[in-house]
Amino acid sequence: MIHRIHQEINRAAKIALISHKSPDGDSLGSVAGLGQALMETGKEITLFTNDSIPGKYEFLAEQNPFVQYKKGMGKDLDLLFVLDCGQASRLDYSEVILTEAKTVINIDHHMRNPNFGHINWVDTEISSTCELVLELINALKLPLNYAGATALYTGIVTDTGSFMYDNTSPKTLRAAANLLEMGVDKDRIYRETYQSRNIREVKLLGEVLKDLTLLFDGRVSFTSLSQEILKSYDLDIQAMDELIDFTRDIAGVEISIVLKEMENGGTKIGFRSKSDRRVDGLARSFGGGGHEKAAGATVKMNPGETKQQLIKALEELFE
Repeated sequence: MIHRIHQEINRAAKIALISHKSPDGDSLGSVAGLGQALMETGKEITLFTNDSIPGKYEFLAEQNPFVQYKKGMGKDLDLLFVLDCGQASRLDYSEVILTEAKTVINIDHHMRNPNFGHINWVDTEISSTCELVLELINALKLPLNYAGATALYTGIVTDTGSFMYDNTSPKTLRAAANLLEMGVDKDRIYRETYQSRNIREVKLLGEVLKDLTLLFDGRVSFTSLSQEILKSYDLDIQAMDELIDFTRDIAGVEISIVLKEMENGGTKIGFRSKSDRRVDGLARSFGGGGHEKAAGATVKMNPGETKQQLIKALEELFE
């Protein structure tokens, strides 16, 4: 696998990297980390995003030349890396880039990735795509600079919940240690990603928690974010991503669910679990996907209808 990827890199002149819509630390980190390493080879490298970068990850944009993808930008590409994207549809409007590039390499760690690339390296046992990218960089003996190491550490930290999740292995901790030895400023990464909340988000937290509902004898928590509330606080759909972790941490709660109303009237669903109950199957039943204890989906129903359908699904899960 690594040999094939190496061959494609060697024969390519123009290379681009992209990840899923609504980027998180692992998606941005893997694009920037591998992108920085490839830049050192002297090839023409483009780091695409297909969405705005959340405020807490803007520090990565300071060091990495992200470009928002527009249709047609991938027509001259010899090679495209799609990173941390469990399904091609998660590229949203930029999915067309898969037909523009000559060769597509899909590198990911999500379960049930359908292998949509010409070359697919999917490892569901690894903590994050960033950890997988670091393995690739080391195997190919590509140089890794400070910006690349910072991006990869950010992805590993955020996708492991600061090393709290089950996906954290001894190998993960060794990878993180190696990046720290390169001088990565972990204090800034934690400060930017976890300790730099917008004051409007903090105020919103108090209002949103008024809607908190506990069902199934306190084992499931539900919280909703309406467009009206988001607009009143001048926030977008990505606001309060950590809300789901906050409600998951309530004593007795096994599954936490957050419903966010989208501008088109649909609903973005977030799932978290801290028990043996998996939420990836629950997410898939609503057209989404993810990991055993962290998953999501987007549906066309409004939050009220979505909640009723979820309760029916949960009744089967808890019966």
